[in-house]
Amino acid sequence: MPRNALCEQCILSDMCEDRCPALNKLLEIYKQTRTKDQHQLIKKLLKELNIRDAEPSKDLRKLADQIISKFPELAIIPEYDVRIGYVLSQEKPAGTKIKYADCRKVKLTYQAWLPFNFIITFYEPNTELLSENQKKILMLHELKHIGIGEKGLKLEEHDREDFADILKRYGIDWNMYGEEVTDILGEDNITLNEGE
Repeated sequence: MPRNALCEQCILSDMCEDRCPALNKLLEIYKQTRTKDQHQLIKKLLKELNIRDAEPSKDLRKLADQIISKFPELAIIPEYDVRIGYVLSQEKPAGTKIKYADCRKVKLTYQAWLPFNFIITFYEPNTELLSENQKKILMLHELKHIGIGEKGLKLEEHDREDFADILKRYGIDWNMYGEEVTDILGEDNITLNEGE
């Protein structure tokens, strides 16, 4: 087992070959508790133990399903039976630029083990300050990365021109803290294709 700060402080560290009972108990507590205070403490311990924290998210799947059904330009997803996995990660992606989420195409060789064509990950340390409406726009953006090319499914890259419809509709600062944005799933909101 790799050494970490907690192992160095443990009086039994010389006897450990596998993951110790204390670490197993920590992981058990983690799986059972999700309150904010306990979560913050566990995140600190996970960092010290160098454990990555990510889990499948039913809430993100539900949000994506609502957005897919509302926006006609995403019709390729159900039409081509595109399978998407949704992950909520506690990791903060490395780099100087804030990364809220990403969409990745699952390589064909990995699809033998993973039943998905794409994985959409939301990075909670960065998205926790976004409003629910901002998260909806973020999900729309990530879903727009899914495309069809000559050889089948592909990951669409976006620059400002490609993403112009969202920037035009919600503004360039749609993801800024405290920014009020439209509820894209609201009854009075017109979908992009119907309104233009």
